[in-house]
Amino acid sequence: MRKLVEELNDIIGEDKWSGDVDTKWEPPEGFFTKSADAIASGLKSASDSYAQAVRRLSFYKNRAGENLPSDEKAKLDNAHSKLKKLYGREDKD
Repeated sequence: MRKLVEELNDIIGEDKWSGDVDTKWEPPEGFFTKSADAIASGLKSASDSYAQAVRRLSFYKNRAGENLPSDEKAKLDNAHSKLKKLYGREDKD
């Protein structure tokens, strides 16, 4: 995860506050390049709650920002929808 954060800092500039965020969870290399199903199930198994899983997904997505290709953004949005289903929250936000 640190490598990913460093790469994203290079893209958006290291003066952003989020560059100082230290995370306890480090996804395996290439985790967010997998399918939406694999991302959602991986986040569920690595997280204590739906909220934590969504925060981890949002953190990655926000770090990429405008430089995230539209197909990757769509895949991450799909992973979010799949997380809702995995946690039984389809009707909730």
